[in-house]
Formats: sequence, C-alpha cells, structure tokens
Amino acid sequence: MTADTAAAVDARLAALACTLQPGLAALPVEMQTERAVAWLAGRGGWLPVLDNVEDPVHIRPLLDRIPGGRVLVTSRRATGWHRHATTVRLGVLEAVDATALFTRILTHQGPRETDGAEELCAELGYLALAVEQAAAYCAETGTSPIAYLDILAKWPAAMFAAAAEGGDPERAVARIWRITLDRLTAITPWQGTSCGFWPGMPPRTFPAISWSPFGDPPALATAIGRLVAYSMVTDLGDGTVILHRLVRAHSRTSDQDDPHRQADAIDRARDKAAELLAQAFPADGERPANWPRYRALLPHVEALTRHHTPDHDTLHTARALDRATRYQVGQGVLALTIEAFRRALSTRERLLGTDHPYTLTSRNNLAYAYQSAGDLAQAVPLYERTLADAERVLGSGHPLIALVRGNLESARSTR
Repeated sequence: MTADTAAAVDARLAALACTLQPGLAALPVEMQTERAVAWLAGRGGWLPVLDNVEDPVHIRPLLDRIPGGRVLVTSRRATGWHRHATTVRLGVLEAVDATALFTRILTHQGPRETDGAEELCAELGYLALAVEQAAAYCAETGTSPIAYLDILAKWPAAMFAAAAEGGDPERAVARIWRITLDRLTAITPWQGTSCGFWPGMPPRTFPAISWSPFGDPPALATAIGRLVAYSMVTDLGDGTVILHRLVRAHSRTSDQDDPHRQADAIDRARDKAAELLAQAFPADGERPANWPRYRALLPHVEALTRHHTPDHDTLHTARALDRATRYQVGQGVLALTIEAFRRALSTRERLLGTDHPYTLTSRNNLAYAYQSAGDLAQAVPLYERTLADAERVLGSGHPLIALVRGNLESARSTR
C-alpha cells in the first residue's frame, strides 16, 4: 500500500476491501476502508507493506486498530518510530554486493563490457538506488562503466536525474532528494536551504566548526535531527555527522529548475563554509595544544577548495588556506604547500592589492614554503621583494618586516 499520506492509506485500504469482496465496490470509500480494517483486525497471518511513509501519524490510526499480524513499513524517515515499530536502518551496499547488482542489471540481456564496474560503484558510494539507476542507464544506452564514470564527472546533475527507458523517473536519485528537501523545507526552511552548506564539507564533519550562525543550540539540534531523520546525513553520535558523497556532489551542482540548487545559493553556501573555516582555526598554529584542532580542520579546507576554481575564493578562503598550510609546513608536510600558498596569495592580491599587509604576509609564507622545500632560487628573490615592499608600505617598525628579514637572512645563510 502506498502510504505517503493519510488519504493514500485510506484509498489503498478501500482497494484491499474491494479485492477481498468485489461487491463492496458500490459502497462509499469510507465504508470500504472500515471493512478492510475490520478484516485485518479479525485475522492474523497477514503482512501488509506500507510503502514510502512520510510521517508516522499517517499510519498510526491503522496500526492502533490491527494489533494482530505484522506490518512492514518503508520510509525515508529514520526517526520517530519508537512508539510504533522496530527500526531497521538500511545503509549502503557492501562493495561486492553493489558490483554484483550493477553487473546483473548490465548483463541482463547478454554479455557486456564490465570493466570499471567496481570503480563506478565506489564513486556512487555503494548507494543501491544510484547503482541500479546507473546500471540500467548503461544497459539501455550501451555506455560502458568507464565511460559512465567520465560522464558522471562532467555532468553529475544530468546523470543523477537520468532514468532508463521504462524506469520510474520518480525513483531517480535527483528526484528523490528533491522530494526530501521539499519536505524538509516545508517543516522548517533552514533544513532545506542549509543542505547547500554541506557540499563544502568533507564526508565526515567534525565538531571543530562552529554551527552557531545557523541558530541557537535547541534550533540547531532540531535541524540536524531532522536532516538525520530523513537520511540526508548520518549522525555517528560522537559529534560527527556523515554526508553521503552523492548528496554532496549533487548539492554543489546548480540547477535553476531546482529551488534547492540555485547557483547564487550554492555560492553563498560555499562562502559561508569558508568563513566558518577561517574562524575555526586557532591563531597560534605553533602551539602543540592547537594541533589536534588544526588536523581536524585540514579535510574541510581540502574539500572546500577542491571543487571550485580559485577565482571564486574569498578572503576567508585565503585565510583558511594560509592557516592550514602554515601548519602543514610546520609539520614537515610540503607536498602541496607551495600551490596552496600561491592560491592564497593570488586571492589576496586580487581582492586586497599587492601592498596590503595580508598580501605581504602571504608572499612571505610562499617564500618560506620555497625555502622549506629547498628551492632557495625562488625563496631569496621573493623574500627580498617582500622586504622592500614591506619597508616601503609599513615603515621600519612593523613586526612583519623583522619576520621577513629574519627569514631572508636564514635563506641566504643556507645557500
């Protein structure tokens, strides 16, 4: 029985009554519904499936009147069932099961190219619906798993919405998420629109970031709870929440036809994520007491900056990059620091100009990264230029000048 509304439950019960006793078709729907409930209440050994229940209140009157037998309820909503049912949460598939499902659908009509199926299922996060949708699409269009991966990377929104011929477009991944967000927004506007913030976060979001801009603690707890209830995020119970990778990928892809994925809203969410990250870093990254917080924030910075081009960076992005990368240099992790410092410097030059103290600080940091990597041919001239500009702009007593001069002398002495 489709049970997404109370009216749908009544309608399906009425249909059940007419199936059991066709002569009831002449009665009003209300009487048909009552006959079905009476039939269920007077017998055992049945198993009705109440499908796609949106709210426990829609089925409570029925459950209260049919104490015998068993009822199976399917729902996107994960909480609120403690008075009614034992909850069995269905997570993602195991890797081997996801690959087997994909392969079975792909090869249903005969042998097909399956190379890349494991990688594709991993990219889909082993989400059963997404695996089924992708496999059906590949089977219908003749697309190989490897080719689908490439298309998914370039046009994620289109692929999340694509249903194979004969498939139910209402069960497409994009459609289901939109319906869920519609429901959340109807309950409380924050829950729907806030999902735009999550694309800037890594899969596991730690409590290192302050969520206070989104509301006071009671309102925030309610909002997160409802996102958990509708399986948009998973709460591990230790202050950590997990957002499925496909939800993040879908949410950061704009669609002017989707009210939850407007381009300007995604931009604002990305900028808010950068602001919160910049504020979350302690000022002194050299203090060992601050290192655990820096380590917790590093995945956030990487996730935030990986999915947009530097021309979208803000001053908050530059600050977060600067803090994270200085910590990495201090820890001897140099592989990506030069490019990160270049990106922060470019942003500050673009937004603040070449002579701003923050820009000069970024230039000093980049020179220090070159020095730490042993590239003194790059470090020394950059230190010299930064020192000259700082003395010209800031005056001889500014602390940045002493810092740059000390770094320059250290670099020269190691040549």
